[in-house]
Amino acid sequence: MKIALGEAFQRDVAGLAEDQRSAVFEAMLALPRVLGDPHAHAGLGVRKLHASGIWEARVGLGLRIVFALEPGTLTLVRAGRHEEVKRFLRQL
Repeated sequence: MKIALGEAFQRDVAGLAEDQRSAVFEAMLALPRVLGDPHAHAGLGVRKLHASGIWEARVGLGLRIVFALEPGTLTLVRAGRHEEVKRFLRQL
């Protein structure tokens, strides 16, 4: 599966602390592997957020990754705290 990084995602991650960026990178690499296995993705807390195909994965306690799934491609859309993700979803 191909991983695409959206511009907003790249800006979001650039603004994070180094330890948070490392955690996002690890989760980003784990996502393609765990998406087809519900037991494996329990640690990432993957769940569908929006009917348009927007999903969320937890990175630690307060950080989230928002992504879109398309055939063969996982597009990372945003990264941020829970409140920031909620604000993004209201814009859809």
